Amino acid sequence: MKTFASLLVAAVIFGAVIVIPSCQSTKSSTATKMLQFNFEKGRGYDYEMIMNMDQEISGQKMQMDMTNYYSMEVTAEEGGIKTITTTFERFKMNMAAGGMNLEVDSDKPLPDFGPGGAGKEKGMKVLSGLLGAIKGRKFIMKVNQEGKILEVKGFEDMARSMVDSLDLDENKKKEMIQGLNQQFNEQSIKDQFERILYIFPNKQVKIGDTWQKTTTPGGGVAGGKYISNYTVTEIEGDMVTLEEKSKIETNAEGVNMDGDITGTIVIDSRSGLVVNADQDMTLKSGKEGKSFEMKTKSKIKGKVRQ
Repeated sequence: MKTFASLLVAAVIFGAVIVIPSCQSTKSSTATKMLQFNFEKGRGYDYEMIMNMDQEISGQKMQMDMTNYYSMEVTAEEGGIKTITTTFERFKMNMAAGGMNLEVDSDKPLPDFGPGGAGKEKGMKVLSGLLGAIKGRKFIMKVNQEGKILEVKGFEDMARSMVDSLDLDENKKKEMIQGLNQQFNEQSIKDQFERILYIFPNKQVKIGDTWQKTTTPGGGVAGGKYISNYTVTEIEGDMVTLEEKSKIETNAEGVNMDGDITGTIVIDSRSGLVVNADQDMTLKSGKEGKSFEMKTKSKIKGKVRQ
């Protein structure tokens, strides 16, 4: 059951973006733009996050493709701090590992597994049940003009209510609740979304400008940190293009882990909306003779709700 909980957690690691129409003007090497997180109060945004992951653990390969949908709405603003209500809308996942193939969509019924498929059907029902239970649930974030998440609320008793909707015995429910509470809580959501939102310098920028952000996940990446450098590579109209180069470091005892992230992020400077993001991550780890390697490609896109 912990495996299913881990799969759910992975579905929200790569957070939220927005696409907004914009009239483009001539490129300029001298233009400057204010670059800050400035979502508009009263507006809603729909997001689609796509992740393609290939990983190898001690010689065993696993491939996972996930598409996740979120909706966000700015409900309040005070002193530049935005209050954002976020809703889990839909999850799709395909996974192949160790001869096992899983395909699940929170918006579609499970297929007919036919004779001999009882074991797979049971596991799929549990995973589908978890996805279905989280669909439509909401949480609230408070975000400042740098995109830093100051507060997350809305996860109280969420794991219990999710698991109660499943047809499981009490021992299995307790085990799953424990796993979900460890991975699916205010701190983990803050860690995950901050990697997407905490990218803004909150000042005027021009081509060639660079800045650094450091995030230290409270419950992720083995207690390590991300050191991210962003450089303005293009300004066209209101759109600002950034190059990202990030290092992943760990300080966990007995764990040797390091990684790199490279990517391109396009931001609408009028509101600080990320209109497109493409990232490549390579992560390697070793502990007690066991090796781990993961390569991930992610794409984030979305639209402003009219």
